[in-house]
Amino acid sequence: MYSRTDALDLIKSLIATHNFTETEIMALFTTDKKSSSLLQKIMIYLGGVFIFTGIAIYSNLIWSDLDSLARVILTLGSGFISFLLGLFCLSDARYTKAATPLFIIAAFLQPAGLFVFMDEYLPHTGNFAKAACFVFSFMTLQQITTFMATKRTSLLFFSIFFYYGAITSLLSTLEIDSDIAPLGLGICGLITIWGVARTEHHPIAPFYYFCFCILTATAAFDMLESTRYDVLLVGVAAGFIYLSTLAASRTVLTVGVLSLMVFLGYFTDRYFTNIVGWPIALIVMGFVMIGISAFAIKLGKKLSGPHAVPHGSL
Repeated sequence: MYSRTDALDLIKSLIATHNFTETEIMALFTTDKKSSSLLQKIMIYLGGVFIFTGIAIYSNLIWSDLDSLARVILTLGSGFISFLLGLFCLSDARYTKAATPLFIIAAFLQPAGLFVFMDEYLPHTGNFAKAACFVFSFMTLQQITTFMATKRTSLLFFSIFFYYGAITSLLSTLEIDSDIAPLGLGICGLITIWGVARTEHHPIAPFYYFCFCILTATAAFDMLESTRYDVLLVGVAAGFIYLSTLAASRTVLTVGVLSLMVFLGYFTDRYFTNIVGWPIALIVMGFVMIGISAFAIKLGKKLSGPHAVPHGSL
């Protein structure tokens, strides 16, 4: 029978003999923990989905039977309670993982409750943009203030979402219909996410990179379509591809390649449909797309290499 000291000496001898690394040894103790942690996280998120779905179904069933106050309490009250419960979970290490689903539920129910409150108690102006501007501004203030105190990534995600929702609503309220407004929002959004991607909150970057790249590409197309400057669309797509190398983002690369293909299709349809060389143009475009796809695959491998900026998961 080995004593504890003899057992430790034997373990050390086996580690030295077989050249076990620290990572391999720690893996023996962390595998079960990781599995249980993943299962716990899945169960927590499923619980959040069931709670939100139950509230939505119940509200729909009894909505017509409720008075104004009850409707506000059911929506805004439920959302605010979920938000407070999320903050409470952050104060206890045992319930920290439950905070994110609660914040998500609150991020859906609180804006809905504010819209219900304005619809029930404030004069009907018929201007949805003004109501949205107020609601999103309030939610931005709440989310960003809480994020600064807690440093939770989910709160930063909703802070960005509500902030740009408020800006969009404000532009609509001011009746600023210029085509350059969406383009400006897209570029500003890309700059914002560029900064976020270089922090510990980088898991939210791919989603917003995708959204703001799509917004920028669409706005640029609306501005330049059917003008003599439409050739600049190729520059927009090339800019996305170059940005993907700087940001080490496959998401930006994907949008850049897709944008380039769409823009080339637009050029082909505009300039080559009514000439004899139309079939040749299609063939040339096909080879160009194949070349672009090969380049994208090669670049994507570089972006996922050891020197790429790591991206976590949401």
